Amino acid sequence: MYQEEAMETKTEIVTQYLSDMHVLEKHIQEALEKQVAQTKDQPDVNAGLQGYVATTKLHVERLQQRMEQLGNQDGVVDKAKEAVTNLLGQAAGAIDAVRTHQTSKNLRDDYTAGSLATISYVMLQTTALACGDQQTAKLAETQLGETVQMLQWIARTMPDIVVRDLQKERDVTLNTGAAQQVTSSASLGALYGSKAGV
Repeated sequence: MYQEEAMETKTEIVTQYLSDMHVLEKHIQEALEKQVAQTKDQPDVNAGLQGYVATTKLHVERLQQRMEQLGNQDGVVDKAKEAVTNLLGQAAGAIDAVRTHQTSKNLRDDYTAGSLATISYVMLQTTALACGDQQTAKLAETQLGETVQMLQWIARTMPDIVVRDLQKERDVTLNTGAAQQVTSSASLGALYGSKAGV
């Protein structure tokens, strides 16, 4: 009897973390979809954002499926929605107050949200393993890897977009090779990842 109750408690713990990730990924997806609509005049950025949206939608679906497999405790999910919505709402309010709607600043915010997702997946994977839930741990590992690839795409793309935004908005002579200098840093290869990805 005691062991059965303990397993239920472990399931509730894992479900809480899954629910947090589900809400976070849905918020990221909504923000990315708006940016896809805003970047139709920038095919390189638009294509990358569409890939990020597709990945995030897949993440949301997988998380939902796993929560359903674990019983999807509605009370736990509601608490997660409230907490994550409050956190992201505060961050969005602060960002919107100073934003000029440059593409580079949108991507910076995507990177920030993706970084939150990354460390949250690390927490989910660790929690799942600690609770003996191998299936959720594997899901977290898979989605963590995919999120890191998206962040690497943003990091690779960002220097070019910063230069592009500066050229549009500032009347100054720029070093147009700056972006290449940034992304060619051998010591930061892990940050930028492979150009073969998204």
